[in-house]
Amino acid sequence: MRYTTTYALATALIPPLAAGKSLWANKPGTYEDLITTAYPLGNGALGAMPLGAYGREIVNLNVDSLWRGGPFESKSYKGGNPETSIADALPGIREHIFQKGEGNMSALLGSAEHYGSYQVLANLTIDIGDASGAADYKRNLDLATGVYDDGFRVGDAGYERGAFCSYPDQVCVYRIRSNSSLPAVSVNLENQVASPAPKVSCSDGSISLYGQTKEDVGMIYNARATVVAPGVNAADLCSKDASGITVPKGQDEVVVVIAAGTDYDASKGNAESGFSFKGKDPSEGVKRTASKAAQKSYSDLKAAHTEDFGALFNKFTLKLPDPKGSASKPTADLINSYTQSGDPFVEGLLFEYGRYLFISSSRPGSMPPNLQGLWTEQYSPAWSADYHSNINLEMNHWGIEQTGLGEQMEPLWKYITETWMPRGAETAELLYGATEGWVTHNEMNTFGHTAMKSVAGWANYPATNAWLSKHVWDRFDYSKDCEWYQKVGYPILKGTAQFWLSQLVKDEYFNDGTLVVNPCNSAEHGPTTFGCTQYQQMIWEVFEHILRGWDESGDTDTSFKDAISSTLAALDNGIHIGSWGQIQEWKRDIDEKNNTHRHLSNLHGWYPGYTIATQHDNATITQAVETSLYSRGTGVEDDNTGWGKVWRSACWALLGNVDEAYFELTLAIQANFADNGFDMYSGNPPLQIDANFGVLGAVMSMLIRDLDRSHADCSSQRVVLGPAIPPSWGRGSAEGVRLRGGGTVDFKWDDAGKVVSCRADLGGRRGPAVEFSVQGGSSIEC
Repeated sequence: MRYTTTYALATALIPPLAAGKSLWANKPGTYEDLITTAYPLGNGALGAMPLGAYGREIVNLNVDSLWRGGPFESKSYKGGNPETSIADALPGIREHIFQKGEGNMSALLGSAEHYGSYQVLANLTIDIGDASGAADYKRNLDLATGVYDDGFRVGDAGYERGAFCSYPDQVCVYRIRSNSSLPAVSVNLENQVASPAPKVSCSDGSISLYGQTKEDVGMIYNARATVVAPGVNAADLCSKDASGITVPKGQDEVVVVIAAGTDYDASKGNAESGFSFKGKDPSEGVKRTASKAAQKSYSDLKAAHTEDFGALFNKFTLKLPDPKGSASKPTADLINSYTQSGDPFVEGLLFEYGRYLFISSSRPGSMPPNLQGLWTEQYSPAWSADYHSNINLEMNHWGIEQTGLGEQMEPLWKYITETWMPRGAETAELLYGATEGWVTHNEMNTFGHTAMKSVAGWANYPATNAWLSKHVWDRFDYSKDCEWYQKVGYPILKGTAQFWLSQLVKDEYFNDGTLVVNPCNSAEHGPTTFGCTQYQQMIWEVFEHILRGWDESGDTDTSFKDAISSTLAALDNGIHIGSWGQIQEWKRDIDEKNNTHRHLSNLHGWYPGYTIATQHDNATITQAVETSLYSRGTGVEDDNTGWGKVWRSACWALLGNVDEAYFELTLAIQANFADNGFDMYSGNPPLQIDANFGVLGAVMSMLIRDLDRSHADCSSQRVVLGPAIPPSWGRGSAEGVRLRGGGTVDFKWDDAGKVVSCRADLGGRRGPAVEFSVQGGSSIEC
């Protein structure tokens, strides 16, 4: 094997299991390197990144819906859709592709006019003046509670600061206190936008930053910082120019409560509302939220927050050893000194960090995490910090169901149903002539941009609806929540299936009687052609899920079910082994050996899908998967992305190849993760958060193989515990691993990574009987 890692065998001296649930540093972050050094906080809608600076603290602020562009800035905005149908171009495009094997579909392309961008909100500054000579510094982010703390000493005065973003109270909270009286404390909300500049005002102990992304017509945003200083009259706090607050010296503590919002309203993203996405001016609601929270004590706000956050975080527990005593070392030192020999403590820490980031960026009522999750310090972040759906948005949700956070995926369903489906139904008709169902493409904003942009290799990706439908099915398969499925999940699946029923055509190139997609582009790779493997695999899964969940769907349209069954029988499932033993990326055998493209589109059905994985016991298939993975390289060669490596890690893990799975995981950590644990695209800024979540998918694939299955193979659920646990993780354990069909399993493994004991809780399970086994195939009773 070309890519291998040598493991040290466990010795008799077993290292202690480490909690690995906090990031910490013995120096502040820096504003110049904010995105790599600040520790992120969030409650889904609001994000904050405190630097922990000594005298003048800076807390970078975000609100999830703050976007430029769209219908706010252009009344003619149509989500990229043309004025009239262009679907009459399709027959000619298809005919040419079937004749030549490849073609040009530029007639269907659109533009990115008024697409817009996510942007930073503001900086909150808290200034205590000169702190030269500060000593005994430490800052800490507790992943289990979502609470940030720092402390330092200046002479005999000790300072302690804390911050968190509360979902129960919908605010972020900051406190500074001292063991002696505080000096004068200045608080300001600083604009981060050059033009149009927002209005900053102060009254009754609150600073308000009120602005619009474009003069007179842009999205309105408002941030409010309410300062609470016991014993000080709020009316006396504002500065003379009414732009900030100064709390006089002598206080024991100062608390700042931050609320923010915009006039974005996803429920107005439909034809009935003129696709306006425009809601109410946020200022009254923001003021009300801040005022209500400011009436509570810091301890009460913190208690409500930690109870809420901890209840989610503690649904799952992973315990890995700490052979190097890494718990005693600053996080940045651990990451900067990390090598491919690995460090179980760091790997466990980044796994927990992924769960922390998801809880912080995806809560009911918020937007789903974007390319940067929730956090950006920039006015124009890379790729608009939008929603790419040919890997990134999906990877943001890997491992979430298995680790007990599935209910926090509600923002994704709302985003699909309110932002994609209404405008996407128009796109389906205008671009494809489809009168039922919906479609969207790879790059999406918050304003229903469901049409294509202008370059086929990136834009022509209508398989988005099919890939996201997999997450819909997983939510139902793990939860068996029939009410949710009927009201939310199934309509998404059905709309996707209806669209593809209208688009599949008989293969006139090979004339083999199968149904294929034409035209298609594999994700950012190769020509415009037909029968792209990833599309075929994902559509196969959508149709399978319709049949699997039919009895629980409440659907009485048997003609639709019959159409799914007959189409599925004729559908090319996207599994073709090519001339050099690879899983082909296209139905035509045109793969280049040793093409190290970052995407693994031909292996979607292996992971995260299951079209290929249903043949896990077929040696010919597994050999073809292995051949494809070796040919595709390590993920370094093409853009060096973190997500490319963790995707490879998950694929290797499901093959049971411990060495390669661990190699790719450690390679990603070494190459792509910054001082604060954020994943950096190509190893340097910008932040691209997908690999932070992708670590969950990779690690869970090492811990358990719990595959989805065909509707014709539902007699039992075969679960493998520990298919690829590295020996360096010896004597670890996992608790609360959720299973398809319902229930959980806890298990422990020995020095070599082999599971030796397990306990399952299958109460209330609605899926088939579970058969547990371990690496190597031996059954185990749980």
